[in-house]
Amino acid sequence: MPMAWPGDSATVVRWIRSTLERARDSGEIGLRGLDDIEVTAALSGYDLEHLTMDATGSKLTLGWNAPPIPTDPVTNAPVAEDTREPEIISREHGLVKSFRFSARPMRIERSPLNIEVQAFDMPIVWLTAAEPAKPGVPESAHTIAPDDDLGDMRGTFHTSIATKNLVPLITSVARPMLREGGIHLGRLRVEVVQDGGDGIRITAYAGVRWRLLMASARGEARIAVTKDAVITVRDLTLGSRNLFVKAALLFARKHVRAIVGRSIDLNESLAADGTNLRLHDVRVATGEQLSVEGRFG
Repeated sequence: MPMAWPGDSATVVRWIRSTLERARDSGEIGLRGLDDIEVTAALSGYDLEHLTMDATGSKLTLGWNAPPIPTDPVTNAPVAEDTREPEIISREHGLVKSFRFSARPMRIERSPLNIEVQAFDMPIVWLTAAEPAKPGVPESAHTIAPDDDLGDMRGTFHTSIATKNLVPLITSVARPMLREGGIHLGRLRVEVVQDGGDGIRITAYAGVRWRLLMASARGEARIAVTKDAVITVRDLTLGSRNLFVKAALLFARKHVRAIVGRSIDLNESLAADGTNLRLHDVRVATGEQLSVEGRFG
C-alpha cells in the first residue's frame, strides 16, 4: 500500500530528489551535483506555502547516451513499451503558493546559464498510483501534476548566458546530432547583436566535413520577438565559397523563403495544448549577455 501522500514537508523533498535521480538514471539527461541542489518545502495540508529549488553549481547534459531501444532477440524488431497508465487511487487538489527555481549559474553542456523562475498560486494535483512505477522505489507511486485549470497562477522568468559561451553550447548540442548523419562540425563562430528594439541578429560561420569533403558556410538570421511572445524570422541568408555547398544551398532556397516572414505565436501554441497560460512582456536583449525574460499568467 503506497505511503500517505503528500504526508509532510520532508516527504515532498524526498519525492523531488527521487524524481531527479530517476531522470538521471534513465539516461535521458545527465545531472551532476544532484546532492548539491538545495530543495526546501513547507507543506500545510494539501498546500505548499513555498517550494524552492536552487540548482547553482549543478551540471546538466542532454541524453545523447540514453539506453538503446530494446529489441526482440529473434526478430530484432523494437519491443513495444508498456504504455499502460497507472491506476490512480487517490487524487487531491492543492496549491503551490510560492515557487522559485534558481541557478546562478548551472552548467548546461558545460556552458554556464543563469535561470530564475518564480510562480505564485499554482494549482496542483497530488496523485497516488496503486503501485510504484519503478519497483523498489516507493516515491515513484506518487506524482505532483499541474492542475488542468491554472486559475490565477502568475509568475516571472529570466534566463541569461554570456554571449561568448554560446559557441561551446551550440557546438556541444549540434555535434552529436550532425554526427548521426555522418557530418563532422569543425570550428564554429557565432555573433549575436541587437536588431532594433524587439529583435536580434545571429551570424554563424561554420566549418564542416562530410566524408572527404570539407567546406565552410555562413548563415545570418534576423529574429524578432514581440512582448506577446510572437517570434518572427525577418530574414535568413545562407552562403558558402564552396561550389558544392553553394549548389546544395540553391535547393534550400525554397525552404528558406518559406521560413522568412513566418511567425510562431507561443501563446497560441499554449492554448492549442489546452493550457490557459499566457506569456507577457517578453524581452530578448543582447550585449555581453544574451537574455530572455518575461511574465506569465
